[in-house]
Amino acid sequence: MSAEGSLEARVSRLEAFQAISELKARYARLADAKYTASHERVAPDEWHRIAAQQAACFTEDARWEGGAKFGGMLQGRDALTGWFARSPWRFALHYYVAQEVRVVAAERAEARWRLWQIGLPTEGRVPVLLAGVTREHYRRDDQGWLIERMSFEEIHTVELTGSELKTVR
Repeated sequence: MSAEGSLEARVSRLEAFQAISELKARYARLADAKYTASHERVAPDEWHRIAAQQAACFTEDARWEGGAKFGGMLQGRDALTGWFARSPWRFALHYYVAQEVRVVAAERAEARWRLWQIGLPTEGRVPVLLAGVTREHYRRDDQGWLIERMSFEEIHTVELTGSELKTVR
């Protein structure tokens, strides 16, 4: 049996897959933690604390390629903290599904995720449905697995018009 197929190598890939999935879940949870159940932003001090935690999902030298509507090209955790603190949303829920994670080396991995997001832009009250794909590169260091690069592709946004927003309980 080759080294790639050894039990140790297979377990290592499974552990990486699990850690990356948990990292992505933490990133999405933090992205959504900035909003209240009444579809508003949390208090500014809490907002900035969460934005910094969200940016901590990335390496210090991370690269963000969000396109014109979503932050543009950013480099570094500090720039990401700033972007997450300037979010264009008054409310959002992020769902990352259909992950395709590939461990390419002991300390490196890449993935493709489908994004399904509902959001209320800061301007206006018409909700939008956003669908897209993210491509990500990960690096494992002494902090564990972190996002080294995230790029957005195939972004589609549709306004959900027809009625005023109502909170259903």
